[in-house]
Amino acid sequence: MDASHLAAAEHPRVRFERVLAELRNHHFAVLSTVDEDETPHAAGVTYGTAYAGRDLVLYVMTRRHLRKARDISRNPWVALVVPIEHRVLRFLPPATIQLHGRAEILDWTDDAGTDVFRGFWLGRRILAAYQTAQRRGETRICFLKIVVDPVITTYMMGVSAWELRRRMERGAARVLVPTDQPPPVPVIEHEHVPTARLAATLSHTRACRPVRRGNHRPAC
Repeated sequence: MDASHLAAAEHPRVRFERVLAELRNHHFAVLSTVDEDETPHAAGVTYGTAYAGRDLVLYVMTRRHLRKARDISRNPWVALVVPIEHRVLRFLPPATIQLHGRAEILDWTDDAGTDVFRGFWLGRRILAAYQTAQRRGETRICFLKIVVDPVITTYMMGVSAWELRRRMERGAARVLVPTDQPPPVPVIEHEHVPTARLAATLSHTRACRPVRRGNHRPAC
C-alpha cells in the first residue's frame, strides 16, 4: 500500500465499524468481472458478509455456467459496489461502498458460505431454492468467495448533502480493514550484542550515571 493510500485511509466520519455494519445490513451488490478478452461484465448479486478480525470476505451463491463464474474461473479479480439508500432523503442517489478483491469458486456445500447465508432471511431462501434444485439434478451450484482488499472506498457516507453541495470531494473516503495480525518486529541494523554482554553494558552505564545528591559520582 503506498503512502497516498495510507494518508487517506481514515476519514474522520467514516470508520470501518460503520462500513462493516452497513455491509451486514445490506445484501445487494453489483459485481463486476472481466473475461479473458478483458471484456467487462456487471451483474446484480445477493451477498453475505463474514469478518472475524482478519480478512473481510463476501460470499455469493450462483452456478458455474453463468457469466460471472466463468469470468472468475479465468480472472479472479473483481470489483463490487454496494448501494446504501438514505433513510431520510430518499430522493438523493444512494451512498456507496466500493470494494475490490480476489474471488474463488467453492463447492455449494462449503461450510463457511453456508453459515453466512443462513445468517439472513434472503440467504436462507436462496439456500432452500438451491437445495431444491440440487435434488432435481442441478450440479452446477457453487459459492463465490471474495476476499476484499484492505482499502475500501466510500462515497456520501458520513457527509451531509449541504457539505457535498459546497465541495463534492468531501463525499469520498477510504477506510482500512483492520486485522488481528501483530505488527512486524523491527529489525535493528546495528552490531549484534549478545544478551549477557548487553546486560553488563547496561549495568555499567547505570553505575556511571551522576548522583544528584552531593558532589560525588562513582568512578567508572
